[in-house]
Amino acid sequence: MNFLAHCLIGECACLETEPGLIVGGFLGDFIKGPVPDELPVSLAMGVRMHRRVDAYSNQHPGIRASCRRFPGDLRRGAPIFVDVLADHCLARHWSSFHDEPIERFTQRTYQLIDREMQWLPESARRFFGYMRTHDLLAGYRNWPVVERALFSITRRLKREVLNEQLALTARSELLRLEEDFLDYFPDMIEHAQSWLIAERQNS
Repeated sequence: MNFLAHCLIGECACLETEPGLIVGGFLGDFIKGPVPDELPVSLAMGVRMHRRVDAYSNQHPGIRASCRRFPGDLRRGAPIFVDVLADHCLARHWSSFHDEPIERFTQRTYQLIDREMQWLPESARRFFGYMRTHDLLAGYRNWPVVERALFSITRRLKREVLNEQLALTARSELLRLEEDFLDYFPDMIEHAQSWLIAERQNS
C-alpha cells in the first residue's frame, strides 16, 4: 500500500477518527527498525499498523495477482509499482470507500501530519513538504502524477531503461489492476480493523 491507502486505512481502522493512526500511516515508510519509544502511543500504533498492513498485503493473493501482471524485467519492482497504482485506483474510486470528498480528506490529513512535525524524521519532513505543496495524495487521480511516481521507483532502482515498458504495461493492465484493487482493498481495511482490536485487547 502507498501513502493515500495507508492514511485512509488509518482513518477507517476504528469507529472514531484517531489522528495518530492516520499520521502513523504516513510515517510508517520513514521509520526503519524498532518503533521509537518516545513516539506518542497512538502515533506508534499507527506505524505498527502500517507495518502490519504491509506484511499482510505482501502475502495477499490479490496483490500477488497484480504483481504477476508485470512481465520480465518489471517483475522485480512490481510490488512497489502495484502500491503506487493502488493509490491511483483508490483515488479514482474514492467515493466507494469514504463519504468525505478526497480533497477535504487530503487537506485534513496534511493538517494532522503538520501538527506532529516534531516526530517526523528529516526525510519525512522533506517529502511531506513536497506532498502538501502539490497535494500529491489527491493528485494520484491524475495519470501524469502516477507516471512520475512510477519513474521515481525505476530511478531509485537505477533501471530507468525500463520506463517505456513500465508506462506501456501500467496503461495496458490498468483495468485488470483496478479489478484486483477493488477486490483486495476491503480486505486491507478489515485486516487493519481486526488487528487494532486485538492489539488493544492484549495491551
